[in-house]
Amino acid sequence: MKQALRHSVLFVLTVLGMVLGVIAGTVALVSLITEFAARATAAGGDSLARRFRLDPISPRLRTELAQLLAGIATPAAGGPR
Repeated sequence: MKQALRHSVLFVLTVLGMVLGVIAGTVALVSLITEFAARATAAGGDSLARRFRLDPISPRLRTELAQLLAGIATPAAGGPR
């Protein structure tokens, strides 16, 4: 009886570990695809700006905008957010 219980618990833990591994892999893949899309979009925007002789968005502005959208933007010294 104890042996069957131990095997059952081991089986459940093994299946749980595999499921969590698949979920983690899926999240990593989605993150990689999203990062690729963001970089491709940024490169396309820079290319478009050069083609039409516009000022491209500076890396600093891009970083500040990303921080703002992420909700972690810090206000300037003494200034409003």
